Amino acid sequence: MKKITAIMICFFLFIPSFAKRKSKEIRCEARFNSGIETFNNKKYSRTINLLSIVKNECGAQLDSPDSLYYLLGNSYMKCKKYEDARTEFRTIIEDYPHSEFIEDAYYAIAYCSFKSAPIIQRDNRLLLRAEREFSSFVSAYPKSELSDSARIYLDTISEKLLEKEILNAEYYEITNKYESAVIYYQSIIEDYRQSNRLPEMQLKLAKNLVAANRLAEALDQIEILERDNLFKNDTESLRKKIISKDKTGVK
Repeated sequence: MKKITAIMICFFLFIPSFAKRKSKEIRCEARFNSGIETFNNKKYSRTINLLSIVKNECGAQLDSPDSLYYLLGNSYMKCKKYEDARTEFRTIIEDYPHSEFIEDAYYAIAYCSFKSAPIIQRDNRLLLRAEREFSSFVSAYPKSELSDSARIYLDTISEKLLEKEILNAEYYEITNKYESAVIYYQSIIEDYRQSNRLPEMQLKLAKNLVAANRLAEALDQIEILERDNLFKNDTESLRKKIISKDKTGVK
């Protein structure tokens, strides 16, 4: 009899505990559904507030927790909170590798890195991170519908990085530090051989070589441009400067 009584006591203790958990799950599902509705209505800050509560209280208990992180990530992106968005997408990749959102998550992480560094003058660390991430995405999903977009971003990143390098080279050029400018332009030519701005960089290199009195090397660059029939007026002007320097005995 005592054993039956003990079982009955445990049963009645379990009922309110179960009911409490069930009530919490219902509240979470309701908040989650509200989050979906606010997201669809483009109320992204409200979506973040709702879904953050769900994530903290019972995210793992949802039928599709990966969709919670996906909605949160996209909401943060819409609010331009790119590092927060990366965190949510990273959770999908690390905790739900078979999620239907895995491909989008990889792409979104690279996109967030790119959007975090949109200005040329900023430190290019984030651009380099985005470049690595977009490259990894294209390698992993070459036939994805998003791969063409990723390749466009890769081209854009390359141009932004190139522009940053050109600004650095031009700084040395305008401060008459021609040897340093030469080093920068040589590095740019080596690293960005596929850029359509390569001839422009070769001309700048030639000008700085002349300014640095490295005349034989300057002639090599001029001949490359002349073979391609580029910058005819500039190359003729540079040749005249070289002749003038030769006459004055500049080595």
